[in-house]
Amino acid sequence: MRDVSCRLLSTTLTTDTIGVQKERKIETEIPIIKVEDVKASEFYKGNEQGYKPSLRLHISALNYNNEAELIYNGIVYTIIRAQEITTDELVLVCERKIKNVKMQ
Repeated sequence: MRDVSCRLLSTTLTTDTIGVQKERKIETEIPIIKVEDVKASEFYKGNEQGYKPSLRLHISALNYNNEAELIYNGIVYTIIRAQEITTDELVLVCERKIKNVKMQ
């Protein structure tokens, strides 16, 4: 069974009491409209440019603020591109990179 939500990851800079800035990741949970497999033509075109698209998620356009990463089913994906389908719906094309694998 697939999840019906994912968490978008955004980063912000926070300053501590002595003035040192650190990056902090903020997770925002959003609902998923539809999950698709990557189309063959999209996979091969992406592969030519050095990407390996492995996931397509349909989400509401209101929930997306140009985040670069998301978590789906416990796996961190990098967002390759966002494609507007309608004024209310976006498709996020994502890839899972080796650097995204969490060691346990």
